[in-house]
Amino acid sequence: MAQLPRGRTRALTAATVLWAALGLAPAAVADVDLAGSWHVLVHYKDDATSHPERERWLDRLWVFEEKNGKLYWTEYPIVVFSDESGRFERRSSGQYARVLGEWEPSETQQSNIRAGLQTNSRGSKKKKLKGSDVEGWKTTYRARPGSASVITYQENWSIAEESDLPVFVQEDVMSSMRTETLEGVTRYTTQGVEGDVLVGSYVRDGTRHGTFRMTPSGGAIPLEKRDQREIQADAARRSGSAVRSLEAPED
Repeated sequence: MAQLPRGRTRALTAATVLWAALGLAPAAVADVDLAGSWHVLVHYKDDATSHPERERWLDRLWVFEEKNGKLYWTEYPIVVFSDESGRFERRSSGQYARVLGEWEPSETQQSNIRAGLQTNSRGSKKKKLKGSDVEGWKTTYRARPGSASVITYQENWSIAEESDLPVFVQEDVMSSMRTETLEGVTRYTTQGVEGDVLVGSYVRDGTRHGTFRMTPSGGAIPLEKRDQREIQADAARRSGSAVRSLEAPED
């Protein structure tokens, strides 16, 4: 297993063969160091929804740090851009909602990613992974229910390799003294490296299927605190942008 936090991922003949089999040009592969921050963008479809044909997206920021032989993996599910155009819109209910489709960062948003993204600590998670470059990295803590009637919940994260490319797995586990059940599994399988960007497949719970792209980011920046006047002004600006977008004539 190639060194994940400090080492380099390598292009493989197998990966090149895969791209060729799909009728695509081989990815331009370069050495990638996973230590640091990454913006993760996912495009997917959800079989469990009433409209499984619709394209959807999500994004987050991942931060990897190695300390004393341990790998620390932090996930921020809420990232903030200086320009949120194309990401969210105000619905008739007055609430903001994620725009459907395959959102792609604009030039300004790409600059945000490279420079570093503001992150909201709400919902963020940090896991300590143990292991080695040979055996892989994974969380080792396991909750032990005190009795058969007690149910515990835990999240197991791991990084391994398939064909010398990293695979990121996040598992949700419900367990008691008698049973252990996987409640959810999210798998990001790297299939190639384009420049310094990792690309691959995304699967969650067997119902969400799509692709992901990991782009190096300047880091996690704490979300700026704003007063009520600034928040209202920003809400008005976003509302106006959403209305103009909805009123724009179709090509």
